[in-house]
Amino acid sequence: MDRPPNREAGGGAPPARQNEANGRRPDPSTASSSSPIASAAGEFCGRNNGLIDQVRRIIEATPEVRPEKVAPLLKALGAGTYEIDARELANILIAELLLKR
Repeated sequence: MDRPPNREAGGGAPPARQNEANGRRPDPSTASSSSPIASAAGEFCGRNNGLIDQVRRIIEATPEVRPEKVAPLLKALGAGTYEIDARELANILIAELLLKR
């Protein structure tokens, strides 16, 4: 009796879906662009172009450096009063490393 490969043990990716009628995999180049999903996606994108443009304008207008956030940090650094919570910094670094995997 054949068993499906164990993906967790390095058995590979799941097999591609096959057409139940003929046992062959579907050909993406012959997919219909007039499907209900494609139609709905096109309509959604069309309705949201204005929103996307508005978000782009907001992002472009937002400065990369916010002086109101930087000024107090520079002042604390200059005065020698800026303190870093080592535990919090370590947690942030570890979380970023784990998220990159």
